[in-house]
Amino acid sequence: MFESILNALLKGEIALEEAEKKILETFYERTDELMLDLERERRQGFPEVVFASGKTTKHIILAVEKFLEKKGIAFVSHLDEEKKKVVKDRFREYEIKEAGRLLVVKKKDIPERLDGTVGVITAGTSDVPFAEETSLILEELGATVRKVYDAGVAGIHRSFYALKQVKDADLIMVFAGMEGILPSLVASLTDLPVIAVPTPIGYGHGGEGTGALTTMLQTCVPGLLVVNIGNTVGAAAAAVRILRRIGSAER
Repeated sequence: MFESILNALLKGEIALEEAEKKILETFYERTDELMLDLERERRQGFPEVVFASGKTTKHIILAVEKFLEKKGIAFVSHLDEEKKKVVKDRFREYEIKEAGRLLVVKKKDIPERLDGTVGVITAGTSDVPFAEETSLILEELGATVRKVYDAGVAGIHRSFYALKQVKDADLIMVFAGMEGILPSLVASLTDLPVIAVPTPIGYGHGGEGTGALTTMLQTCVPGLLVVNIGNTVGAAAAAVRILRRIGSAER
């Protein structure tokens, strides 16, 4: 990654300060207000996702432009409808996919880079937008996603049906609001890695996802991985780490 820079330093063609600067520039694209981590995927296996909440439309557009220029693809999360429309209008000549609060903007024919299958289960239909965000990220990175929606424990036969549909996946992700018990149930019935995603769905005490999060964190099923409320990007990143390790072991 830095071979040419280090060779130039060894040969005395550049000074140490210039080498340090060039190495830093290899990792980041810097503007007055942004420092974009262009090589995060090479280091961590998962690309930087532009977090739109709190950013101006100008910042979002600039970030997307840089990622398209350098990587050919940009992921933008937590977009409200107004900002989503602006981004879609600005990059209408590119391929755009959306799910919930997420947009993927890309040049055509970006090669898939990830193998593996992820089973995605939701407890209710209200959890689907969160599952779709994570699924879109995984699919754009090359994973196969097998979805089973509205499989909550209020009709527990649905939960067993859902598990049967994804039993051949490499890992399972479960999205649940309300009391959030479905991930524990699924994890108790399989030896596959299970990622639990609490969603801000429900009413009354704990209805903004805190009830589901507490249940998942307090699970007595060992090994259940829990991310924060609505953290669809973090869930996707965890899945990618597992899939990449599985792929590395198989090679």
